[in-house]
Amino acid sequence: MPRIGASGCMALVAAVSLTVGTGVWSPAYAEPARATTQSSFVPFNAFVSSVKAANYRTSTGATRSSQAFGAMRSYVLNTYQGVKVTHSYYADGSYFDCVVTETQPSVRALGGAEIATPPTLATNGTSRSNGKAAASPLSLGNKDAYGNAISCPRGTIPMQRLSLDRLTKFPTLKAFLAKKPGAAEATPITPGGPHRYAVGYQYVNNYGGNSWLNLWNPSGEFSLSQQWYVNGGQTVEGGWVHYPAKFGSKSVLFIFFTPDNYAHGCYNLDCAGFVQTSSAYALGGAWTSYSAYGGTQWGFAQQWKYWAGNWWLFIQGTAIGYYRGSAYNGGPLSSGNATLAEFGGETYTSGNNWPQMGSGYFPGAGFGWAAYQNNIFYIDRPSYTTYWSTLTRYASNTACYDINITPSSSGGSWGTYFYYGGPGGYC
Repeated sequence: MPRIGASGCMALVAAVSLTVGTGVWSPAYAEPARATTQSSFVPFNAFVSSVKAANYRTSTGATRSSQAFGAMRSYVLNTYQGVKVTHSYYADGSYFDCVVTETQPSVRALGGAEIATPPTLATNGTSRSNGKAAASPLSLGNKDAYGNAISCPRGTIPMQRLSLDRLTKFPTLKAFLAKKPGAAEATPITPGGPHRYAVGYQYVNNYGGNSWLNLWNPSGEFSLSQQWYVNGGQTVEGGWVHYPAKFGSKSVLFIFFTPDNYAHGCYNLDCAGFVQTSSAYALGGAWTSYSAYGGTQWGFAQQWKYWAGNWWLFIQGTAIGYYRGSAYNGGPLSSGNATLAEFGGETYTSGNNWPQMGSGYFPGAGFGWAAYQNNIFYIDRPSYTTYWSTLTRYASNTACYDINITPSSSGGSWGTYFYYGGPGGYC
């Protein structure tokens, strides 16, 4: 098979086993599996107290050992040192805490420097998606089952709570932080291997890029639609992911980075790296709407743009925050030197039954049925000029999934675009 680069989705997969071991934890305050009554809500301070009081005892569970549990417990407590929370809410199976922006873990761990000012959004002419923008749940004025506002006040950012309930669904801390189920070591991907892809890629010097991602909630163990910007073993990534073991039953907004071939890195705010500056969207949060077969097509615009030493994320034109160049430890992405831009879908299964990718339909089903990304362009390095992407097709297992790419010369108001996906199954 073709090997696409030294890292990124085509060249890397992680390989830590998710073997189930024994052990459960016993906290002072147990977080509810779902919202039920006002009295069972766990405020932030009570959550921290419960982690301090938590202990391990031998029984059935996912965490491998008392040592693995201890590492998780210490990690959570270290993460929240110095963090100030003004408000919390519970949504779609997770707690979110409104953290004072300057006290978030990435600001502290990366030196506490002044919060950067965002650049302007890059554009590439007039284009449209033929879909509706999915609203952020934080913008609707709703309340959770306990009466808490599902929003964060100005000067704070929403941070998905790093609870032991979430972490101990995994055998080790490393498995929790990894991008993919069973992920940690970099190995070449082969057809029939543990991950499958339908992507378009372009080797080009870039400072990031843009696409509009049609939003679905597929079934299965792990399925995503995203952008990758890569050089060597370093990536900046983002999109939506359906990953029930980590995020629950709905597809969520996610970002991910790795400085070293996926040996380290994490989703969202689960480790130091991303500095969030906006309270408009919750990383790891579900969406208000998902596309329907033959019905309304929902989605969102996403852009990454390297500027003044930082990789900035925009969602629907709003600057959400940035990966500081220092998170890449002096490597190529520290100075914005991405050489590969890639867009598309990826799946994983621990068995033989592959999940749906995208909508679960093959590309030929077309608009309203097959998933798509459009308005795809890259930001040239070093000029910051934008160009429609010229993508090369790669589909690792066409019996499961495929991708059909249309270049900008034929794409009309969609610019460069593609339909992608498939039903998965035993293929």
